Amino acid sequence: MLPFTYHSILYRSMNSFLYSQPVLDLITIATEYCKQVEQTEGEERNHFIEVMRGILPMIYLKMSLLGDVPEIPGFNEGKLTEADYDYIRHNVAALLAERDDYLDVFVEDFKYSDQPVLCTISENLADIYQVLRELVETFREGFEEPMQVALFEAVEKFKLYWGQTLLNALRALHDAQFGGNYQE
Repeated sequence: MLPFTYHSILYRSMNSFLYSQPVLDLITIATEYCKQVEQTEGEERNHFIEVMRGILPMIYLKMSLLGDVPEIPGFNEGKLTEADYDYIRHNVAALLAERDDYLDVFVEDFKYSDQPVLCTISENLADIYQVLRELVETFREGFEEPMQVALFEAVEKFKLYWGQTLLNALRALHDAQFGGNYQE
């Protein structure tokens, strides 16, 4: 019988965590999000805004329910290209048109200015897409160690960056649908 090491115990515990309901729920909603932002061509703008207003809170909730994910040593090669990112950003920007831009005070650049910063929903959604598509693709491949690394990285990036990006996009999407300046 092999002796137990900290790494082997952590690995076994992570394997069961990888297939837990909270992780499977996250992968499911992340997959749906990716599908929605990939299929914007021909989409009706108000419908897209409504769908994003429903999906983004679910992603935020599912990420929040994961809690802390233990760090596993490793590195995953990026699967998305700059062209993939630009494709999403461009298509969402084209769909949202004049509703894409919004002013934000919850960005790093605001610390150095007394004016809000012009941001775009399309860039926010592309940033979220980049992290979630990497996660979904890694899970699709089915190798547990890269899945663990990808999950840890997604959670850490959520805490540091894209969680706030998601909330900013959600606020802007709410305004795009219900704000006084955008009534059709």
